[in-house]
Amino acid sequence: MGKIYAIGETTYDILFRDGKPTGAVVGGSVLNTTVTLSRLGLPVTFISRMGNDHVGDLSIKFLKENNVNCENIIRFEGNSRLALAFIDENNNADYQFYKGNQAPSLRFPEIEADDIITFGSTNAIRDEGRNSLLLFLNQAHDKKVLTFYDPNIREANPFKMAEVRKKVEENFYLTKVVKGSTVDFFRLYDTKNPDEIFSIVREFGVEVLIVTAGANPASLHTRTLSASFPSPEVKAISTIGAGDNFTAGIIAGISKFDFGATTLSDIDLATWKKIIGLANCLAGEVCKSELNYISKEFAEKILIPV
Repeated sequence: MGKIYAIGETTYDILFRDGKPTGAVVGGSVLNTTVTLSRLGLPVTFISRMGNDHVGDLSIKFLKENNVNCENIIRFEGNSRLALAFIDENNNADYQFYKGNQAPSLRFPEIEADDIITFGSTNAIRDEGRNSLLLFLNQAHDKKVLTFYDPNIREANPFKMAEVRKKVEENFYLTKVVKGSTVDFFRLYDTKNPDEIFSIVREFGVEVLIVTAGANPASLHTRTLSASFPSPEVKAISTIGAGDNFTAGIIAGISKFDFGATTLSDIDLATWKKIIGLANCLAGEVCKSELNYISKEFAEKILIPV
């Protein structure tokens, strides 16, 4: 296995319960995935941008302490991105975002065929720097690099969805594995049916679709099989990082079982059961705290061989 490259935004999350701040953590959808992968012992480079401010300094320090390669993080003069996360009685979060005041283009590395790329969320569809992102993903596609995409659709306004859908589908064309929630696909295509969703995304060349549904079973579709996998029962404290850590489990699982982009269709059901079992394990574990990633202590129990 080569290197893992994770492309996403850095967001400093301030958590609120009953209208009062209760904590703050370095966050961002892909960053959460990155930290969990690194804590599992996998080589991860984070590709992002953040301000030359106190929040940016805290974020860089945290990433380096977690052995994340930060060489492709761009710092700019200005404020980093913040998110206020209001936790409800069911421990789900409603977000209010404060964007950084600059958006310089990302700095992308040279990649090899055995590398892995994961990207998603708002960063994957924003106009700023989109041409350079698509160029990088096209290079990865040409080299048959294994790519993971989690759309993580935040936009709920139906009048804006046509433009969002257009960009998401451009990303589908350059992706091997798509993982999204039923909420994501309902916003995109007005359906939560995994069979219908796969019939749509496979037309863009997607080889594997995984649909999560909160506490309900996750669904898997590939060119050769389909299955569902129950989610473990967890008494949640916060669900903020659940989906991001599920993604980390899929990437770590495929890394562990040494499958590349040309062999996705050869992964059998028994192996997928192990991979999604790991994903459910990580997602369930992160729900037990207000952290966005698994703890170092938990990670040591399931280190992934490189």
